[in-house]
Amino acid sequence: MLIPLLVLSTVLLSLAYRFYGAFLERRCRIEPERETPACEINDGVDYVPTRAAVLFGHHFSSIAGAGPIVGPIIAASVFGWAPTWIWIIVGSIFVGGVHDFGSTLMSLRYRGRSITATCRNLIGETTGKLFLVFVLLALVYVIVVFLDLTVTGFLNEPAVATSSGWFIFVALLFGLVLRKSAVSYKIVIPCFIALTYLGLWVGIEFPALGVSKNVWLLAIFAYCYCAAILPVSVLMQPRDFLSATFLYAIMALGVVGLFVRGGGFEIPVYTSFHPSEWSYLVPFLFITVACGACSGFHSIVSSGTTSKQIQTERDVRKVSYGSMLIEGLLAVFALACIGVSGGMEGGPVAAFARGSAVFFGAIGVPEDIGLTFATLAVSTFLLTTLDTCTRLTRFLLEELFDWRSASSRYLGTFIVLLLPAIAAFGTYTSPDGTVLPVWKAIWPLFGATNQLLAALALITFVVFLKHRRIAFTFALIPAAVMVVMPIMALIMMVFQHGAFSMLGGIALAMVLLGLYVTVMSLRFVMAPPAIEIAEA
Repeated sequence: MLIPLLVLSTVLLSLAYRFYGAFLERRCRIEPERETPACEINDGVDYVPTRAAVLFGHHFSSIAGAGPIVGPIIAASVFGWAPTWIWIIVGSIFVGGVHDFGSTLMSLRYRGRSITATCRNLIGETTGKLFLVFVLLALVYVIVVFLDLTVTGFLNEPAVATSSGWFIFVALLFGLVLRKSAVSYKIVIPCFIALTYLGLWVGIEFPALGVSKNVWLLAIFAYCYCAAILPVSVLMQPRDFLSATFLYAIMALGVVGLFVRGGGFEIPVYTSFHPSEWSYLVPFLFITVACGACSGFHSIVSSGTTSKQIQTERDVRKVSYGSMLIEGLLAVFALACIGVSGGMEGGPVAAFARGSAVFFGAIGVPEDIGLTFATLAVSTFLLTTLDTCTRLTRFLLEELFDWRSASSRYLGTFIVLLLPAIAAFGTYTSPDGTVLPVWKAIWPLFGATNQLLAALALITFVVFLKHRRIAFTFALIPAAVMVVMPIMALIMMVFQHGAFSMLGGIALAMVLLGLYVTVMSLRFVMAPPAIEIAEA
């Protein structure tokens, strides 16, 4: 069953790119000759015209993180693999793909500004600022979560820590060669991919043993600060391009191993609509799968770093829509991994690594190398998410205070990392007396708030299309789905935890925000056609 499912998924996603991607270009009136913000501004730091092949790796690495691995694995273990697979395919093509395509296009038409700035222009200053504050808090939370996950991964797998350090060094060198050398890409890229994978051996031979958690925290904060202030062509672009090859390799080797090994799922096709208390397939399947089908975080990346590097509007389909479809394929591969890994023991990342190692083993790769390689790939994407989030949060801080200068670049990045640094050492005592890290205490809300962010971005896209007198039903339907699902989930959390608890209070605030932005947006959608707003 695994092989037919993977083949069918690949065919469906390929057809979607060919036909639905072309439909999106026509319907949204892509203008290949129109000057993009990267070419117009081109400051050499944030606005840098980048060829589509390099930008694809940068964008894919930034949006992927561990989301398309963790979410589908958890959803499949709770609800079964069939409903999870259906939502991954449908969501990637018609919801997440439209969300990412629209977020990028809107930002291109507004000089590379964020989705929240577009919301302010289209819907109103108050709505836009509320949206912006919400996104800022969400990004700070992402930094705290992924910081803890990265440090935990380094402590549990010292070899991965060493390999990650090696990888950063190779990425810096790769960026230098790309900028300063006239050597052909066809020679440079294979050489640096080989150097990157050499780091796997370096990590196994020289694991970073005996390093404390606090030291790793400080080291990763320092890395995030440097990565966020350096020009994108120095570290972020080359590192993300190389890191994307990890998942390409995992999927390629895994698929070959899957065909050699064969077999089927060792988890149920379907469990139950209500497998446990406060766990319903609708809406929680949609919330749990998250990045594997649609993620609000993508709108921040698309309108934050990616839109500032696109050379031509023709690349929106390749970079944004194409990346979402590849992420969907990765989510399907994650399903295959949980299907053969024997369950969720050790968590979803461990299940993914075990499943990958099973497929690698079918083609002769030793189990310990397979496990280290899969874990390193996930760790690499966690680091990518961390520094991308830091840079994006700084962009939003600059927009909030209209603060764009050298001081905002250096001081703003420091301010962005200050709150996560405080939260990283904070704890929360639950009503039953359990002491948890702050991020773990509010983790149940993350999926719902992330999907609510996607809903707000899709609603903004609908208004954008309406202002340009473009038929918008193709965006309105996914927007409606993404409004209903997270708001349902958040309302259930309010009842579950109580409106006056920390979790219940935050959930209630998110419900009110979502409803407010939705109602304000619907006023524009339902109103008669207006004069087109200037795209600048």
